Amino acid sequence: MTMTSIRALLLPLSYLFGVGVALRNRFFDIGLLSTEHVDVPVISVGNISAGGVGKTPFVEFLARWFMQQGKKVAIVSRGYKRRGSGTLVVSNGLVQCAEAALAGDEPAQLAAKLKGTVVIVDERRARGANFARNRFKVDVILLDDGFQHRSLKRDLDLVLLPVDEVKKKHRLLPTGNYRESTGALRRCDGVVLTRCESKEHFEQALATVKTLTDKPVIGTVTRVSAVRRAQSHFSVDLNGLKGKKIVAFSGIGDPVSFKRTLHSLKWEVVRFLPYPDHHRYSDGDVETIKKALKQAEGEYLVTTEKDVYRLSDAGGAARELINHAPLFFVEIEQAVLVGEELLEGWLKRF
Repeated sequence: MTMTSIRALLLPLSYLFGVGVALRNRFFDIGLLSTEHVDVPVISVGNISAGGVGKTPFVEFLARWFMQQGKKVAIVSRGYKRRGSGTLVVSNGLVQCAEAALAGDEPAQLAAKLKGTVVIVDERRARGANFARNRFKVDVILLDDGFQHRSLKRDLDLVLLPVDEVKKKHRLLPTGNYRESTGALRRCDGVVLTRCESKEHFEQALATVKTLTDKPVIGTVTRVSAVRRAQSHFSVDLNGLKGKKIVAFSGIGDPVSFKRTLHSLKWEVVRFLPYPDHHRYSDGDVETIKKALKQAEGEYLVTTEKDVYRLSDAGGAARELINHAPLFFVEIEQAVLVGEELLEGWLKRF
């Protein structure tokens, strides 16, 4: 069966999904579904598609900006694919209190990297935000993946769009990977075009975005900030792996972007093993990775920062992989390429 045939079969489901999303949004618009307010500024970082768009590094960027202004920050996340439910403190601002299995990949990563930032997970984000306000007396709340979570009022609503997806067809789930149509961009306060490679790249995509929304648009670039040894997290020379045979693997929403990052470093990737987003590595997976390294005569294993936190939490063979294999991870960061003054204007309101 061809992909076209599969999409044709799924089309009625996408239509029903779209109707359900539209009705839910309408109920929020007219007040049939209520929105809760907290007494501190809430900034939502979200997207209209499923999969990786760069939310985690952008949330990290915002948290660091506010901390530099002397603000106490809380990040509130759903904690996707975590074990358990309810309100969980992942970081109290001093120490990390929960690992990836209990907290979810992204919250655990943010808690480990952002000392001084409170990180809370709760499937009911309004409850989590109120807990952060009351328990930790924070000055600002960053709502991770919050665009569709309309039960919590936000003071700034930012939607991230990967620059290379702007001109693609925006099919709703399950035919495509979009949670909402591009018409939902009318609800946001600003659009962030992620993964821009240059200002020219941004300008080319901007023309298309302007046909979808009249909201302000900024552009960000994703950069490699460090390459680190998985066991110690010590950084190594970015050029140290050039000319070496690399076997790479990842379990993230957009493995193509990871491959692109590796190629930008001029590394020789002899084998790439993609796993599903938020994948929990089994002993069998680890054995497959080790065999791939041996069969490809690879010298080093390379993965993403998120995958290392998941591996660290898994124990068993995964822990052995970190401790004894030549495993490194790529650490990335986001920087504003276009629209820095616009973004700072938004943030300085809080």
